[in-house]
Formats: sequence, C-alpha cells, structure tokens
Amino acid sequence: MNHISIEGMDGVGKSTTCKKLAEKLGYVFVEKPLHYLFDNNDEIRNYQEIAKKVNSNPNRNFTSMFYGLGSIYMYELFKDKNIVTDRHLASNYAWSGTEYNKDVYKLVVSKIGKPNMTVILYSPTDVIVSRLKGRDVNDKDIKRASKSEDIYNKMITFCKEYEFPYIVLDTSKLTPDEVVDCILKELKKRG
Repeated sequence: MNHISIEGMDGVGKSTTCKKLAEKLGYVFVEKPLHYLFDNNDEIRNYQEIAKKVNSNPNRNFTSMFYGLGSIYMYELFKDKNIVTDRHLASNYAWSGTEYNKDVYKLVVSKIGKPNMTVILYSPTDVIVSRLKGRDVNDKDIKRASKSEDIYNKMITFCKEYEFPYIVLDTSKLTPDEVVDCILKELKKRG
C-alpha cells in the first residue's frame, strides 16, 4: 500500500487535489473512511450525523480516538490498494491533539505506520475566507478559518514529531493542476 495524505484547512483545495492526484497516479481517493462502515452507499449521511456528535464532544481523547479508529479502519479496508486521502492523522492532531493525548497518536502510528507522503496545502487566512465565501457566504468553516495559522503549525509539529515525510505547498496562487504537478515532482524526487 502506498498512501499520500493531503492535509489542510477547508478552502485550500484538498478535495480537488486529492481527486486529480488519485486519477493521475491511478490511486483510490478516500475521504471520511468511517463512512464505509456507517453508510451503505456513496451517501455519507450516517457518518455526518455521527461525526457531528463526536465533534461536539469536548473530550479530545474521544475525538482523537474516533478519527484514529477511522485511520486504522481505512488501512485495513484498503490494505491492497494505493490511496490518496483527504485528511489523515496530521489534521486529526491539529484539531484534537493535546499534551495529554499524545499516547493516542503514538498508538495509531505504531499500528498503521506513516503515509509515504503528507502534503499540507496552505493558504493565508484571507485567501481561505475568500474561497469559502465564494462557495457559500454562510459556510460554517469561515469562523474556523481564523484558527488556520495555529492549525497549520500543529500539523507541521505533528509531522516533525512523528517523522512523517511531508511538504507544505502554498496553494494561494496555484491552480489545482499546478498543485498536483508540484506533488508529482516531489514524489518523483523522493523516489
């Protein structure tokens, strides 16, 4: 199994990048892996309801374990496939990681290992907000965008601490095709 994880805030182009990259590489695109467990088709309604309840729980041990289980489930489900994921452990840590639950991440990494590459797609907060407003002026993620610099720092810290191979790409002035080309060049360079 080869795994490329695409991380970042909403509005930086993760889903578009994942789909284009998976297509170019002939990999499977995976998003919200627990939806394969909770839903019987391509709709993700059951997963979304469960995730909403999980995310509203203030216990970061619980949320980190829930999404960590999603990663473990994904690795079992796609063990014979090459995958590109829309988010993975760095995002999980960025939103749920604390000093008191690092053991959760250590356990998950010890069980599944590391992606071949983690790509953190970055854009400045104002660019993210503009993109989100372009999709929907009432997008709930606009408020979360104010935390983007802290979230990016936590993603990078996680990758360094767990020795994940990673790159950071600023997508603010790149087209989706240019972002994919940058990732492909980096993959080729790393062999």
